[in-house]
Amino acid sequence: MPTIKEIADATGRGKSTVMRAVKELGLRESGHASPDGARGALIIDAEGASMLADYLTKNTESRQSGDDTQGKEQQPQVDIEAIVSVYRERIEDLKAQIEGLNAQLKTKDDQIKELSCALENAQSAAKEAQDETRRSHDRVVLMASAGVWERLTGFKGLLGPGVDTE
Repeated sequence: MPTIKEIADATGRGKSTVMRAVKELGLRESGHASPDGARGALIIDAEGASMLADYLTKNTESRQSGDDTQGKEQQPQVDIEAIVSVYRERIEDLKAQIEGLNAQLKTKDDQIKELSCALENAQSAAKEAQDETRRSHDRVVLMASAGVWERLTGFKGLLGPGVDTE
């Protein structure tokens, strides 16, 4: 992660200009710039460096196109490679985030698949229990409606299928 000085050198701007841009963009408040080390050098993360590079290069472009009188003065040289490297670093960070999110999605998909199977099994077991309860209820109702002699002899239908009363 670059420091203020490295960004200033890369964009051809002064450190004070870069610090002013950090303040205007609110990079400290948003967490993109934080002090590091014993001397507290301000370190800018990839996204913050990208925003700074955009901001500083747009200001250079607008000054160049806005004032023709400055053509006589020497314009600061913008190091395109440094700016491109900042963007490439940001792209790599985003790719890593995407890979992490894809891994999380795969894990969630697997969990959903397992839960769907468990739900299907539970529904199947509940249906079987419901069917068995209905059959038991029907036998109880049939037994309650049968007379004493039919209960004692196991009148056909009272004992269920497969029971022979002979």
